[in-house]
Amino acid sequence: MTERELSRRAKHRLAVLRHVEEVSGSVAATCRYYGISRQCYYIWLRR
Repeated sequence: MTERELSRRAKHRLAVLRHVEEVSGSVAATCRYYGISRQCYYIWLRR
């Protein structure tokens, strides 16, 4: 994986985490919106 791909993935993950805090306030709604599982969200949050 190139640095560019890693950077893009990291930015996407940060966007998901910020969406919960700043926009929706709901983990479940954000996960539905981005098409990820809540388990995946919480793994990203721990990291």
